[in-house]
Amino acid sequence: MTAIESERRKSELSPRLRVTCEPFNPGSEGIRLRVALIGPPGLDRLDRLTVAVRNDHHRRGESGFQQYMDGPTREEVKQHVWGPYRFTPHTGPDDAQADGMGRQVVYDKSLPVGEELPYQLEHTHPGHWMRSYTQESWLRERGPVIRLAFTAEHQDHGSWYLPCEIDTGTMPVTVQVPQQ
Repeated sequence: MTAIESERRKSELSPRLRVTCEPFNPGSEGIRLRVALIGPPGLDRLDRLTVAVRNDHHRRGESGFQQYMDGPTREEVKQHVWGPYRFTPHTGPDDAQADGMGRQVVYDKSLPVGEELPYQLEHTHPGHWMRSYTQESWLRERGPVIRLAFTAEHQDHGSWYLPCEIDTGTMPVTVQVPQQ
């Protein structure tokens, strides 16, 4: 009974985020991503927030992969960001910085309800093995949708995985996470 009650309480306390994408500057191709913790009542803060860019397919580079001639390795395919945007490497809020691939940023300080974190995103590029792609054709094929995953952690209540998709076709755009 205690485990059931604990799971119910954790579900009630699932973080609610407001995520906004907007041009970084007028005429800029870069994007400012703002992530605000807006609730729920009863959750006063997060102790850690990891934001990651998800690929267009969750198993990209895994099953059925075979390297050909001078093509990419399995690891290169898995590391590549298969979407229209990535975090600008080595940028992020406070001391938190995106990894060198622009895949994720780990913010490991307290984030109180009502506060937000700013991130910087930039366009991805085709992989070095994609010789037939121009930057323009790569971005056209990737489309305008950014797929993100938030892993929110609280010392007393555990962790939550919150995926979302944001259509950047018209900006600014704001979504609530979890999405309904």
